[in-house]
Amino acid sequence: MNLGLCTIALQEESIEDALATAADAGYDGVELWGKDHVGAPERCHEIRETAAELGLEIPVYGSYLRPGTPEYDEEVETELERAETLGASLIRVWAGQEEYQDATDDHWADVVRDTTDLADRAADRGFGVTVEKHEGTVTNTEAGARELIEGVDRENCGLNWQPLFEFDAETILEEARSLAPLSNNVHLQAVAEHGDSWHDRSLLEDAYFDVPAILEAFAETGFDGYVEVEFVTDDLEVEAAIERDREFLASVVGVDGER
Repeated sequence: MNLGLCTIALQEESIEDALATAADAGYDGVELWGKDHVGAPERCHEIRETAAELGLEIPVYGSYLRPGTPEYDEEVETELERAETLGASLIRVWAGQEEYQDATDDHWADVVRDTTDLADRAADRGFGVTVEKHEGTVTNTEAGARELIEGVDRENCGLNWQPLFEFDAETILEEARSLAPLSNNVHLQAVAEHGDSWHDRSLLEDAYFDVPAILEAFAETGFDGYVEVEFVTDDLEVEAAIERDREFLASVVGVDGER
């Protein structure tokens, strides 16, 4: 199990500064924010070289490609090219634009069709797909996430699991245990109390849900991907918060402070 930082946590900084911060904090790799931190293919070459010089892997390109939407066909080749040029192991995507309980049969079929197409195209280029479990998409529920990944049924396509704060601690842990076997990437961020706003983020060590138990659930399935810090608390300077969250995760998964 490797520890990563999503550079969206440093969205106000340049990608060069974000990479340096991740390396200084001891992370193994970075998920690159697909909006302002990644540009044209030639820029991707530069980012890849800088990360390598800092000893960082690029496990994920965090795109905003949405299989199942009209924009998919227009954007898919460009996004695949970015992921390939970065040397990413996975491209992160969002599954459609309707939630599972509201999705029409046609929209569901479009999401499955496009996600399957994406997985096949990615496989041809030597990498995989991770579908984010997120509100506003068909993976917003445990059932939707499971049905999509099992429906696509491609070895290189898994779930990007993350806790959703609308659920209580017990439900989050139960969901992690259920979906860990289908997951190939993990995002973590936290709030201290169930019901807190997304804007009231806490350190991971202060999360209202049981982070160690969640990571144990993933470890028990043989998960060997990345666990990534996505956002951090505003109560500390961002560099300090990033370092604290990594130190906590390292203590949980039993790795030392050196990369």
